[in-house]
Amino acid sequence: MLFTAKSRSVLFKVFAVIFLLTAIYHVVGMFVKINDSPIWRHLLFVGINLFCIYGFLKRPNYFVYLFTLLLIQQYYSHGTSLVQLWINKNQLDWISIFDLLILPIALICLIEDSRVKQQ
Repeated sequence: MLFTAKSRSVLFKVFAVIFLLTAIYHVVGMFVKINDSPIWRHLLFVGINLFCIYGFLKRPNYFVYLFTLLLIQQYYSHGTSLVQLWINKNQLDWISIFDLLILPIALICLIEDSRVKQQ
């Protein structure tokens, strides 16, 4: 195991806060143009982020699978955005970098937590 039970417990709370901040970002995005995403996409991610907060705090068995799908989608979306911004404008997309670094850590914690529950 990479993370102890205590460190996972703390990290799940940290992830919940990060996803709350992300939900707030998307709520703002529904009213103020902060990126190229349409309003419906911001609304969708408000719901996804709120569900993730629940998932990190309660950790139902199925959440690890749904979070894996989110991670794949985010790697496709933010990974593509990161590469395109770097190639076209020679700029770094810090939100994408943060997203792509945090999500695998969260998934590892979820997998380890699921394995401990199954024992």
